[in-house]
Amino acid sequence: MMTFSAFCARCRKKVKKAERIIRYFDMFAGVGGFRAGLDLAGGFQCIGHCEIDKYADASYRAIHAPGKEEVYYPDARTIDPKELPDFDLLCGGFPCQAFSTAGRRKGFEDARGTLFFELARVVKEKRPLYLFLENVPGLLSHDRGRTFGVILSALYDLGYHVEWTVLNSKHFGVPQSRRRLFLIGYLDPRCAGKILPVFGTDAKALVQIVHGRLGKRVYDSAGIACTQDTSRQSGLYFVDLTKGDPKITANARGLNTKQDGSITNFKGQNSGVLCVGGDDPSEKAVLVGFNRKEGVVDVPAAARTLNASDFRGINRNQTQNAVLYIKEATKKGYKEAYEGDSIDLGFAGSNTRRGRVFAGVAHTVDTANTHGIVMRGGRVRRLMPRECFRLQGFSEDQIDKILAITSDAQAYKQAGNSVTVSVIEAIGRRIRAADAELHNTEEGSEICPTMS
Repeated sequence: MMTFSAFCARCRKKVKKAERIIRYFDMFAGVGGFRAGLDLAGGFQCIGHCEIDKYADASYRAIHAPGKEEVYYPDARTIDPKELPDFDLLCGGFPCQAFSTAGRRKGFEDARGTLFFELARVVKEKRPLYLFLENVPGLLSHDRGRTFGVILSALYDLGYHVEWTVLNSKHFGVPQSRRRLFLIGYLDPRCAGKILPVFGTDAKALVQIVHGRLGKRVYDSAGIACTQDTSRQSGLYFVDLTKGDPKITANARGLNTKQDGSITNFKGQNSGVLCVGGDDPSEKAVLVGFNRKEGVVDVPAAARTLNASDFRGINRNQTQNAVLYIKEATKKGYKEAYEGDSIDLGFAGSNTRRGRVFAGVAHTVDTANTHGIVMRGGRVRRLMPRECFRLQGFSEDQIDKILAITSDAQAYKQAGNSVTVSVIEAIGRRIRAADAELHNTEEGSEICPTMS
């Protein structure tokens, strides 16, 4: 995209702003999750990658088709930084097994943990403008925070300002609960606060546009509502369905709370819930109602009367003979799992495991794939390799290319070791925006039409 906004001092003609391309080196590349996300973000060019696993590298080449001009290193320890072309960004998920709670957490005592210093060696020589790194949240607490302190000190000594955050993939358009630590390093202090924080599609910042005491404040509709309780107002929209077409009203129609925590309504009054999804509420807003014969239904007009017994009836009607009681270290000793829920199948007999059931969202995809999904009738099956890659945000075309050359065992391993593409895309867009602002252009550098 080109825009006109300035004049050339030499010829006095309008200057075109050409897109600035951010060149990056893909380190510890895996199957190319970083590259897939940055491709979606736009404005990035890969100059090469490094990956030691030959099967993962084969998948990387299948979906990204790197050009002959791109450099490749099979082992980070063999990289000669002086031979690398110049680049603006170094990205990579340096091996996390040494810091993961699922592993032995030996940290730098594990050879895989020391690979961070190979990354630092490349950074010291090439000094890219930005660092984009990923690891497990366990890195923050490993050795009581000393390991993370060493990493921060190393990057600081190299001249980088570092910000970090923990993001969950389920907030970025994929039904997978996957918490990961992301670190952003930059040389120019003007980038402070320009890249992080990053908010997902259902975790946007709460912006107050009208100030006042609680109950009188007004927040941006794109934000998050305050915590709901029995005494406070938080700007919810209610839908009046008593007459004619549904209308948004400031007052609820006969809604009150019961001791069981449910919501009911008075006899003879219709109530509904306005569910909004996506960026365009006008196109995707629907009323969700309950029908005793059909269960939960989307209705274009009025929703049916909703009460507490109806809510309990949803479970009876929709999951009859399909509820599973999964052993967990809770007061009850178990947790109910229904159709569509995810179950951790590892350590089935454990007396200490918690969080084994996730409602309507998958567990973190890992290399062993010890997770199952509850099917209709109470059957449990493992996730298929294609589903694991879908949960990581890869496209169907990319998945087809991977599965065409990869065994199921390798596919599970590659999906589990990958980053979530949609999260990388979201952060990549922030990096691109910060870079454009840093270079004082909308899209990139200025080019005179007489010089191009």
